[in-house]
Amino acid sequence: MVHPVGIFVMMQIIWTSILALWVVWFVARRRELEHIAIPITPASLPAYDGSLLILIVVGIILLAILGAGSIMLFIWGQRQTSLIQQQRHFVSSVTHELRTPLASIQLAYETMTERTLPDATKQKLLNMSRIDIERLIRLVNQILISSRLDRGLSMFKDDIEDLSIADATREIVHSLTHLDANITGRVDLINTQNITWHGSKNAFNIVLSNLLENALKYSAVKSKITITAENDGTDFFVTVKDLGIGLNKRDKKKIFKMFYRSSEVTQRAIQGTGLGLFIVKTTLEQLGGTITVASTGPGDGCTFKAKFPA
Repeated sequence: MVHPVGIFVMMQIIWTSILALWVVWFVARRRELEHIAIPITPASLPAYDGSLLILIVVGIILLAILGAGSIMLFIWGQRQTSLIQQQRHFVSSVTHELRTPLASIQLAYETMTERTLPDATKQKLLNMSRIDIERLIRLVNQILISSRLDRGLSMFKDDIEDLSIADATREIVHSLTHLDANITGRVDLINTQNITWHGSKNAFNIVLSNLLENALKYSAVKSKITITAENDGTDFFVTVKDLGIGLNKRDKKKIFKMFYRSSEVTQRAIQGTGLGLFIVKTTLEQLGGTITVASTGPGDGCTFKAKFPA
C-alpha cells in the first residue's frame, strides 16, 4: 500500500512537470507576447484578430489552475500528515489502555494462585479484575462500534422501545464507577424524571455514556457534572455540562473527527482514544439527530447538547 505522503509527493512532481511544460509553451511564444505588448492605438486595432489576446488569457488560466492545484495538494498533504499522526497517537493510547488493565488482571491472578489469601482479600482482587475486564470490553466495543459507524452500517433499528430516561441515565452513571468511585456524588440529574423517549436504548447508552466519560476524564476529580433532559414535544435533548479544561475555537471544530485529540489533552497526558465524540456524532447522525458543543474557552468547561429525534 502506497503511503499517503508518497502519493502527495508524486502528485506534486506531476504538477511541477505540468508547470514546466507550461513555462516552455509560454516562452516559445515570446515574440507573439512582445507583439501584443506594443501599445495599442485606435489605428492599430484592426490589425489584431484576437488570437494573441486569447493566447495570454489561456496562459493565465492555466497558471491559475496550476497554482490552485498546488495549494489543494498542499492542504491535502497537511491533512494526511495530521491523520497519520492522530492514528499513531491512537495506537499508542490503545496500547496503554490495554496494557494497564491486563497487567492488573495478571497481577491479581498470580497473587491468588501463588498465595493463601483471606476470603476478603480474594473478593477484593476479584472485584478489581471484574472492573478491569469491563474496561477492556468497553474499549473493544468502542473500536468495533466506531468501525461499523465509519462504514455507515446501521446499528439501531432492532432495539426500539419506550425508554425511561431517569432509569437509563442512572444505569449509565453506575456503569462508569470504574472511572470514578464517587461518580454518583458528582453527577447531578436535572429534569430526567417522567421523560420517556421512544427510540433505541443502545443508541442512547452509547451517546450518554461517551459524553459522561468525556466529562469525567477532562474535569477535576471532585468537580460537578450536570445531566439535563428536555422534551419540546417533538424532539428529545440531553445536555451534559462539565467544569473541565474547556475548548478553544479551533478544537471545537475538530473534536468530533475520528482519532482527534486536542493539544491541551496531549500536553496533559490524559488517556483516551479519540473515538468517543466521533461515536457520539455518527450515532446521532444515524438517528437523524445532532450534537453541539459550547465552551467559552480553555479552563471554562464544556456543554454538549445531544438532540434525539422523536
